[in-house]
Amino acid sequence: MNLAPEILNFLGERREFTEVILAPKASPVERRDRRINKIMDVILSPEDIRDTLISLRANTTTSLGPLGREGLFSFGLPDVGRIRVTYLTQRGSYVVSIVKVPYEIPRLNTIVSNRSEIDSLLETLLGTNGIVAVIGTSYVIHNLFSYSLLQEICERESGLIYVLERPITYLIQHSNSIVIQREVGVDVDTFDEGVEEALFLNPEIIYISDVMLKDAIRAVRRLFDVPILTVMSVTASSVEALKRSIYVFLREDYQDITGLIAKVVELSLDDREKIKFTLKDI
Repeated sequence: MNLAPEILNFLGERREFTEVILAPKASPVERRDRRINKIMDVILSPEDIRDTLISLRANTTTSLGPLGREGLFSFGLPDVGRIRVTYLTQRGSYVVSIVKVPYEIPRLNTIVSNRSEIDSLLETLLGTNGIVAVIGTSYVIHNLFSYSLLQEICERESGLIYVLERPITYLIQHSNSIVIQREVGVDVDTFDEGVEEALFLNPEIIYISDVMLKDAIRAVRRLFDVPILTVMSVTASSVEALKRSIYVFLREDYQDITGLIAKVVELSLDDREKIKFTLKDI
């Protein structure tokens, strides 16, 4: 059973950043922070998920070869937003994350609870030559915050901003700054290639998102001695959780890597589901 039309209709009714999860022997659910809400009274079979995944992928312009064990793709829907689909296998069946991103990047002061601290945050970040990690409990949170932050910087500051992501989530509008956005797998083959291109262009800010932590760290290590603000957006619940992840994946280089990160912007949600940011040292 193909549930793509119902899921896309559900996403289209939501104005905000929304994620739907499909897993076998469970109902489709919406995930918000650490909570899930059932959106349909149906129990999914592996065949239901595969049919839905194939239907969703038919909206892309890419070659429709085999799905493989895991993958990701994205496409746009008029008046809805950008649909980003990530899937992997679980004991031979697919588990799918479907994220709707509105086309318009929300203003930073509309999504954060501590609006009075925005100017101070920007002043600190723009005075940093090094790596700043933006961390949140989910991709939805830290990516939304990071793009709103970049759009704010683009409007306030003059310079060049280089964005490297897989796939591109938002399109940042040029303003006082010029923005170059590169999608891994489309514009460049690998994150390493994208970092090399960034070094050639020598932007004022580099933004890297949606990459495994160990791959992100290896890529941005090359930027340590370069006087460029590098914003790295990753999923982690706290600074301590980020440090534990670095220790697990890159234990031999733990001290060197933690020394590369100048600041951490730790994100959380308040009772109104507004984002609260806290600037910390690692």
